[in-house]
Amino acid sequence: MKTKKTACFITGCALILSALACNLAPSPAPQEASATIAPVAASTEETPPTGGPSESHSPCENPYLPVVTGAAWNYQLTGPIPDTFTRSIIGVEGDKFTDQDTFGTGVTRQSNWVCDNGNLTALNPAGGGSSAVDVDNYSADFQATQSSGVTIPLTIAPGDAWTQTITLEGKHTISGTEIPTKTDFSNSCKAVGIESVTVPAGVFDAVRIECETVMNITITMNDSPIQQNITILGANWYAENVGLVKTFSATNGVESTIELTSYNIP
Repeated sequence: MKTKKTACFITGCALILSALACNLAPSPAPQEASATIAPVAASTEETPPTGGPSESHSPCENPYLPVVTGAAWNYQLTGPIPDTFTRSIIGVEGDKFTDQDTFGTGVTRQSNWVCDNGNLTALNPAGGGSSAVDVDNYSADFQATQSSGVTIPLTIAPGDAWTQTITLEGKHTISGTEIPTKTDFSNSCKAVGIESVTVPAGVFDAVRIECETVMNITITMNDSPIQQNITILGANWYAENVGLVKTFSATNGVESTIELTSYNIP
C-alpha cells in the first residue's frame, strides 16, 4: 500500500506541475508505450531583439506568450522521464484562452487562463479555470478555488519581481479509484536579465526568470490525509514574440530541462 500511495503521489505532483504556466518542468507519468509527436514547422522569421513590449491591443496580448489560436510550440524534456510534448493554443475568447499539452507518452493536459490588460494568469477561478489530464487508466481534474497574483506579466524588466498563489482542489482517478487532492501553490519569480540562449529551435535573446515554487499537497486515501511539502527551484527563458524557449528546474536533487525544438505562430 505504501508503494501505491507513493506512486500516486508522485504522479499527481508531476501532472499538476505540467498544468501550471509558471513553466517549471512538467514530468508526465511514465507509460509503457511512447509515440513521437509530429514536429511543427519552425518559424522562418528572424527572432526580433528583446526590448520593451509593444502596446497591448487586446486583454490577452502579451509579448512573452503569443496568444493566437493555432499557435504551437514543440519541446523536448530531459530528466528522470525524457519525453517530447507540443503546447498549443486551442481557443481564445475575449479575456480568456485555453492551452493544451500533448506528450509523446500519450498524456494530454488542458488549462484555462484569464487575461487582464496583457497580464496572463493560469487557472484563475474568476475565469472558471481548471486543469484536466487524461491518459489510459489515469485522469486528473482540478479547479482553482483561490488565486491571486499573475503568471506572466505584460512587461518584464531585469529586477522585476512578482508572485502568484493558487489553491487547486480536485481528484486523481487511477484505475477507477478516486483520490481527492488539494494543493496550495506559492510561486515567487524575479527577472534576472537578458541572455543569449541556444536551443534546438535556434538562438534567442531571452529574459531569464528565476522562480521558487512551494507546494503543500494533501491527498486522501482510505479516509486518511497524507501531506507533503515540495520546493522547486527553476529558471525560465522567454523570448519576445516567441514565448518560452527553455526551462530548468530542480527539486530534491532531481533536475529537468525543457528546450524548444520548433514553433509555429500564425
